[in-house]
Amino acid sequence: MRKLLSLVLALVMVASLTVVAVGAAGASGAATVTLKGLQGETVSQTYAVGETFTAYTYLNASQINDGKIGSMDGSLTYNSAVLEIAETYNTNTEDYDYGLIDDLETVFPIIGDSAIGNAGKSGVIYYNASKPALKGFQFDSDTSSLSVVRFKVIAAGETTIENTMKTLAISDRNLTRIIAKGVIQQGKENFTTPVALSEPATPVVTGYTVSGVATSYKTNDGVDDVTLKLTGSDNNYTDSVTVTATYSGVTAATDYAFENVPAGEYTLSVEKGNHVTREYTVSVSADTTQDVKICPIGDVNMNGRVQSNDATKAYKHVQGGAEDQLTDYAFKCADVNKNGRIQSNDATQIYRQTTGAHNLF
Repeated sequence: MRKLLSLVLALVMVASLTVVAVGAAGASGAATVTLKGLQGETVSQTYAVGETFTAYTYLNASQINDGKIGSMDGSLTYNSAVLEIAETYNTNTEDYDYGLIDDLETVFPIIGDSAIGNAGKSGVIYYNASKPALKGFQFDSDTSSLSVVRFKVIAAGETTIENTMKTLAISDRNLTRIIAKGVIQQGKENFTTPVALSEPATPVVTGYTVSGVATSYKTNDGVDDVTLKLTGSDNNYTDSVTVTATYSGVTAATDYAFENVPAGEYTLSVEKGNHVTREYTVSVSADTTQDVKICPIGDVNMNGRVQSNDATKAYKHVQGGAEDQLTDYAFKCADVNKNGRIQSNDATQIYRQTTGAHNLF
């Protein structure tokens, strides 16, 4: 076991545990963590499951004995169903099987190797230190670190990390108690325990944005609404948005967006009156841009207008030339009677549309 200073007190395995309510895991996969100081000071932050963060507790006793503390016996409690300690600690020491913390200088920057600290019981970190000489441990500012503990979020919910102190005494010959048996005896107004939580390494994400530009075209009866529907292929997500086309000439390029979309695979369906519905496959693992385009019925070459060369392309498909076969969305645009085949009457209707003898829309 690590050599400790001769004046170190024995490790006291008594602390008051905090009962913590854990919320049900939400779709966000995140935990809201509240760190609480000795006198009720609090700070809260939300972290994603799998994220690590640091809990900082400071002790400022500058108005009591110039901040010189000679003895302390405290603990930090947390909910082990939501958090785990990310620090390395030894669970196979010679004298203790409570999990002595290996890096005391990091976890207890001021008391350091003058402390015994352990994380043996799930949900509790205990520490105990003593330096009754007049110099003591110097806690004389808001940045005097009492403890710096790294945690990892292992489940979604809500949890509180709470500081408790059984004993806190100033460094005089009598080790005059500021806190005894967990109760503040004196000078409550003259010391504080500020607390802080580090920012998450990455933003907590509840979902992503799928957005882009929807291109469509003006047709005879002026149908302007474009409807987009996003449907999860591997989850139950479904949502739709409708945007009103804004034209430049006969072409409309209109922004759309879906917010808070979970990661996954999706089918994005786009439709508008007098246009041929089109589907896109969208993979979402971050904010995603997917521009889309739909064309009027009969617009085989997909340039936004129905012209004689569209009819020609449909006729060539019917005649069966291998190089002239229409596929995918062009096939759907040519199948004006929507029977799943391109036939001569489809080509005829497209041609008549160009002469004004027929109205596809």
